[in-house]
Amino acid sequence: MLFSYIKLLRPHQWIKNIILFAGIIFGKKLGDLESVERAIYAFFLFSLTASCQYVINDFLDRKEDALHPEKKHRPLASGAISPTIALLLTAVLLSITLVFSFKLQPDFFYWVAGYLIFNIVYSRFLKHMVILDVMSISFGFVVRAIAGSIVVGVSFSSWLLLCTFMLALYWGFGKRRGELIILEEGAKGHRKILEEYSVNFLDLMMGIVATMTLVTYVMYVTSTHTIENLGTDKMVYTIPIVVYAIFRSLYIIYIKNMGHNPTKAILTDWGVLVAGFLWLLLVVWIMYSGSGQSLPFHL
Repeated sequence: MLFSYIKLLRPHQWIKNIILFAGIIFGKKLGDLESVERAIYAFFLFSLTASCQYVINDFLDRKEDALHPEKKHRPLASGAISPTIALLLTAVLLSITLVFSFKLQPDFFYWVAGYLIFNIVYSRFLKHMVILDVMSISFGFVVRAIAGSIVVGVSFSSWLLLCTFMLALYWGFGKRRGELIILEEGAKGHRKILEEYSVNFLDLMMGIVATMTLVTYVMYVTSTHTIENLGTDKMVYTIPIVVYAIFRSLYIIYIKNMGHNPTKAILTDWGVLVAGFLWLLLVVWIMYSGSGQSLPFHL
């Protein structure tokens, strides 16, 4: 029962909430231990809130998930957990999480609550509207980025928010494409919105969004505003890593056919993991070395 409920919360999906740490990194607050602690608390509180939302989604989609070759093994779709018990336990966990979110910071609580409400609207309405279904998911990543910035008291670049949105949109369309391919003729029976998509259409969308993701990132690292705020013009050296990561993700989607499960694809692909680690290491080194900022560790 406990293992099934933990599985229902999908802790492996918490990787999506790493974007909450962008504020503390780009706000040059890695040396502020209080801000680091607040960011860590925010990460877990947001992750638990998102997990509760997953339970609500699984409850609403349990019949459709039972027809999916992979999702049919989820606790609610397989019948491993009673839907009533799952909702009761989730209600308790969600209440506790929201209370601690408010105690951490009221403004952070408002964004967390807003994220939860928006996702309920998504589950009921937006997920059934072509294009808006993927855009809604992408908007959730922007909310994460803003919430992570607010909790440590820093502003977030509009370019970086746009880049976050575009990258999430890219993976969202990739997921829809993967679902169409893996489900084949049964795609429409599993998710009605898939009737509105085709592989060719999604290929076009992915090409556009992938290009816009790279363009917005380049615009961010080369903009005068960014150089002034970060105190360096060396962020341009991170562009090749981002280009490789985008190309590698195209390989994952088109060659390895793992686009239907982007989280698993990211966590299991060495190329993406290494690129992400090198990008983070380079960003921290560029922003903090020789800038007068102190770190809780030495580079």
